[in-house]
Amino acid sequence: MKLNLNKAVIGLDGAEIEGTNLGKVVAQVIASDNKGDAVKKWYWATKLYGGEDIDLSPEDEQEFKDMVKSSEVLTVMAKAQVLASL
Repeated sequence: MKLNLNKAVIGLDGAEIEGTNLGKVVAQVIASDNKGDAVKKWYWATKLYGGEDIDLSPEDEQEFKDMVKSSEVLTVMAKAQVLASL
């Protein structure tokens, strides 16, 4: 599947939060991680930060979901919007 997170974060009022980018938020979290396949995660982080799609195999999609769900850095607001994009 192709994943595109090049969009603004939506606030609690349902409006876009000006100056935010969901892909950049997630990319920074991925880049600061210290577990897993560093090469794959670096690829994901650079693509998402640049506003590009990433291709996820079914296994990668599950890994990405698990990473987002278990993140102690991402807020519930960000996690929900990422998971809804998968």
